[in-house]
Amino acid sequence: MIDLDIDSYRKWACQKMIESSQSNVWEGHWACAVIALTELLEEKLVPAKLEDLIHNHLVKIVEEHANEQQYRANKEYKGFPAQMMRLLVQKNHTYHALGHDVIYTFYLLSMLSRSAIPATAELFDAMRNTVGSFKASGPGYVTVNGENIVIDPDGVPYTGVKLQLTPETVLDLLHHFQRPLQMEKGDMQLGHILTHGHAIVEMKQAYRHYVHDHLDPGFYARIDLLAYANTLEENRVTFDSMIMETELNPLEPSYWEQALVESRHGHYYKYAYSYLRLCRMAGRTPSDFQLFQRIL
Repeated sequence: MIDLDIDSYRKWACQKMIESSQSNVWEGHWACAVIALTELLEEKLVPAKLEDLIHNHLVKIVEEHANEQQYRANKEYKGFPAQMMRLLVQKNHTYHALGHDVIYTFYLLSMLSRSAIPATAELFDAMRNTVGSFKASGPGYVTVNGENIVIDPDGVPYTGVKLQLTPETVLDLLHHFQRPLQMEKGDMQLGHILTHGHAIVEMKQAYRHYVHDHLDPGFYARIDLLAYANTLEENRVTFDSMIMETELNPLEPSYWEQALVESRHGHYYKYAYSYLRLCRMAGRTPSDFQLFQRIL
């Protein structure tokens, strides 16, 4: 086992959330990426042979996306999880930013629940600003016929897809949802389905008193929107018709070596964590990663 001070990375992630809320909210992706990597290690979701390689990723992220200050872990803000859940539930009928408000909040709450690091008033204010920023950002674009366009979720047909979100159903939806290859390469929507669904499943378990099914509408709206976008695509090259030369498997070194070259804004890390975590929760042992790598 490598000598890894995980709490130092957790504090870095807290500070990154604070600073991203003040400048560029999308920089919070790197906080989520660091948390995903630390939890992959802590939960032993990957073989021990990968620990040093994953540590290299942590070092690289922290160096390349340095914070301006250290996290001031002083007085704890009482009721932080409950207040964050109330913020999300209040905005549950908006379809903004692909569920990033839910994803960011899940990562942060999951990390804080594993450590003695206090959530401060400064961190809560930052997350409140972040959730508000996502609400203002709109529903996000989707790639159709090679162009990034915004589709109003309220104007698309209802597909009738309304699953009880569980580890099993999120994985099955990811595996079976059809998207033309060029659309997915343009915007990685399947990855958002994976991380958004994973976040909701975990928060339902941890914060059932607050969540119930309140976070589901935005997820269902994304499914409806993507199904409608498929009907607009003129050149439908499917993944099924493509022969993958290599299999990108997060249980093998080649996956992490590729991610060192291009991590896709940290998505390689979050996708691997969500997929492997959901598989464990569902009692599945993944062996074929062809369907998973559609999202990369």
